[in-house]
Amino acid sequence: MVSTLDAAHYVQAPSSELSETMASPASFKLLYFPIVGLGGTSRDILAYAGAEFESIFPGNWGEDKSKTPMGCLPVLFITGKNGKKVTISEATVIEQYLAKQYGLLGDNEYEETLIKSFHSTSYSIQNLFASTITWNQPEASPKCLCYFKANSLPSLCESLERHLQDNGNNGHFVGKKLSLADIRVSNMLEHFAQQPCADELIEILKKYPNLYRMREFVANHPKLAAWRKSEAWISTDKASRAFFENPFAFLS
Repeated sequence: MVSTLDAAHYVQAPSSELSETMASPASFKLLYFPIVGLGGTSRDILAYAGAEFESIFPGNWGEDKSKTPMGCLPVLFITGKNGKKVTISEATVIEQYLAKQYGLLGDNEYEETLIKSFHSTSYSIQNLFASTITWNQPEASPKCLCYFKANSLPSLCESLERHLQDNGNNGHFVGKKLSLADIRVSNMLEHFAQQPCADELIEILKKYPNLYRMREFVANHPKLAAWRKSEAWISTDKASRAFFENPFAFLS
């Protein structure tokens, strides 16, 4: 659905009412482009939780950009059970809010901190890929991709593999249940699988069996498996692959 919502300004109301809205949400609208990208983790969490949500898309990003709080996507519109509405922005903020809401931040402060560490790391490496390869100049991108495959990605995978092993090779980064860390890192791996160079990247990932198994564990979770078989997810996955074939065409 194309969005007609204007979120240039954050909601101004007593913070106690807005906090109540966030603590007891009734439904959500997630505004993001019709690809997986930085909207994938939030959609996964909402699907996992069985929350009432709708994916909405900008009609004309050049015009709609100024209607977002920070000039970027995603943006989450929350309608509370109290009837009040709240808007929050930035992918990491949205994901951590939803993870807290639906029990995906562990059982104590230490587990939450570890989960947020994996969450942050996955964004760092994905942003590195985006800045040096996806959005780099065409003549520079191949050299950067070679470095990424030889250095950045193996270094990350070795660390993630070690932490999975330290946690007992149970398919989770922290504790014995699904968390934001698992879902977010899995989304990072799916992001690599949607690239034109996916075969090369996946061959590297397969050298790290615990990490590759974690990806499959998340994908096979009953609620997430059902979501990823839905037309909504399949269409964004397909659109992502087409987008990454020529991302600069999006700017024209």
